[in-house]
Amino acid sequence: MELTIQSLSLSSTKIPIPDYTKGPDPHQALQIHDYLRVSFLRQPAEVKAASQKAIQLFSAHYPETLSKKYFVNVPLVMQWMFGAMQVFMAKETVQKMQWMSYGEELHKYVGKGVAKEYGGEGPGLEEAGVTPGYKQQGAGDAVADAAAVKEMAI
Repeated sequence: MELTIQSLSLSSTKIPIPDYTKGPDPHQALQIHDYLRVSFLRQPAEVKAASQKAIQLFSAHYPETLSKKYFVNVPLVMQWMFGAMQVFMAKETVQKMQWMSYGEELHKYVGKGVAKEYGGEGPGLEEAGVTPGYKQQGAGDAVADAAAVKEMAI
């Protein structure tokens, strides 16, 4: 997610935030959460903790950078649970979320340029994906490798 935020170039942009009624905001990104082969019942505690921390961090520091969040390959039971949770969520938050059981349906929402795994005509995930490189900064803090960030932005 940090690489996505960096690729938006928010600190150096010259483009004003547009009127939201007249088109997309170039200062926002979309997220795709793929739950293929993810067990909701047997998640290790550290995975749950990391997910909660990431949500907390980005909600606190980047609240307006998300245009839409897509949850794909979500089991039907979990979709029902997410549906029930919507009652407790802000309307604006719910409008930014889309759940689907089959990842191949994603192209219907974001276009044919998405990866083949999602029903699109774009390069596959293995080919187009970016794995961030990390280097130690000291005292246990890892920072994203600048080469990985530059590669992703290209």
